Amino acid sequence: MTSAELLSTGGLCIESPAGRPLIRELNLSLGREPVAIVGRNGVGKSLLLAVLAGLESAQRGRVNCRGRRILVPQRLDDDGVAGSPGERRRRQLAEAFRERPDLLLLDEPTQDLDADAIAWLVDCVRRWDAGLIVVSHDRRLLRLFADFFVVAESGCRHFSGSFDELVRDLEVESREAQEEYQRNLSRLDASERRHASDVGRRERKKNLGRVREIGRSKARILMNAKRGAAQASHGKRANLQQDRIQAARQWTKATRRALRVDLPLTVLLPELPADPGPPVARLEAIRACAGVRTLFAGLDLVVSRGDRLAITGPNGAGKTTLLEILVREREPSDGRVRTQLERIGYIAQDANNWKTRESLLEQLIHAAIGPDEAAQILVGHRFPLALAERSLASLSPGERIRAALICLLHRRPVVEFLVLDEPNDALDFVGLAALERGLREWGGGLCVVSHDEEFLESVGVGQRIRLGEPAVEGEAPAGPGRALSPLL
Repeated sequence: MTSAELLSTGGLCIESPAGRPLIRELNLSLGREPVAIVGRNGVGKSLLLAVLAGLESAQRGRVNCRGRRILVPQRLDDDGVAGSPGERRRRQLAEAFRERPDLLLLDEPTQDLDADAIAWLVDCVRRWDAGLIVVSHDRRLLRLFADFFVVAESGCRHFSGSFDELVRDLEVESREAQEEYQRNLSRLDASERRHASDVGRRERKKNLGRVREIGRSKARILMNAKRGAAQASHGKRANLQQDRIQAARQWTKATRRALRVDLPLTVLLPELPADPGPPVARLEAIRACAGVRTLFAGLDLVVSRGDRLAITGPNGAGKTTLLEILVREREPSDGRVRTQLERIGYIAQDANNWKTRESLLEQLIHAAIGPDEAAQILVGHRFPLALAERSLASLSPGERIRAALICLLHRRPVVEFLVLDEPNDALDFVGLAALERGLREWGGGLCVVSHDEEFLESVGVGQRIRLGEPAVEGEAPAGPGRALSPLL
């Protein structure tokens, strides 16, 4: 290790707790320059950070560090101190900065933070002059970096450049991954064809054996019984195999056609009814409480199909509570709620209300969407084809949010209004770009909770409900004991 190095690794190999290889033969050398680690959920970023911090062991290889390291993990321990998750995270981050370690490691530090706390964190990172390694998806934070370490299933690599250049590079990489997946499907299709040919040859041999069996003059009743049982069992297997072969061929052809052209997303989005109809929801004199504390009171709101509004405010102000009241997942302490739920699609934080055994592909097929249209939808939304076949429960939160949105946009009857709780929190850059693009192009209404101003502007939010604080110009107040002025 040279004097300029703070951290180095040699031949580092890391596996998941289940034994799946995550990092293979990693050799790196880091100085005092800030580095961001990026990649999809599940590829091993948090585990890599813990190994670099000396808190976890690698299966093979070495980690050398000069100086003192501090890691602020993504999952914070419950230290018994009062406060929301955001408040506890900010306290631990502030303590880590005050400690002035030689190397500071932060795992998803913006998680649970409200807008003011994120602005504080960005300023702290900008002024930090020691070693720094950050795992994050947050654009506001990552725009401070010029060196990125990209972790993926295919391997790890260094990228030097601006954040916007990194996003463009990852979009190209995602497209190439789609094409490689399609090539694998084609190879599977060819393998299934060979298998079907082998089955045909075996069948012909069996038929020849039956002719010989007849020639040996076995008792016909025994021969027919044996043949009938074999034919029934073989017939069931053959039918299942043929169905699988046919499905694989149809999906292969559909993905090949979909990947051949760059489909405009507007073609894939459903057409909304010409008549906007009555308001989607009405909230009258709503009061919501958390224990003995009033979150907001006297809230009146009328939501129509064309409205796009954001619920903002500090942590603990009741943003998620308001969404849950809107979609009838929770009853208010006082007031009246009238909602046309059949016109609304709801995605909770991390899409936890979409943890099902069904895959996205199965959901689309249940909506009477054929393989060709399903493939076009997935490619148009930039959703990885390989993930579309996995159960929604097995996907990462970011992947599941995108899958849930695709399901809702192509649901029958058509969804006219989306209610989304922090939809951009767990998304990688390619997924976030696809989400913003889809919401911009969609003609329906939207009510979203988010601390990301860039995201809110990108999806066309025109009005705000700010909870827990006095209103600023152009926004409506909804603090405890205060009535929300009619917005719409």
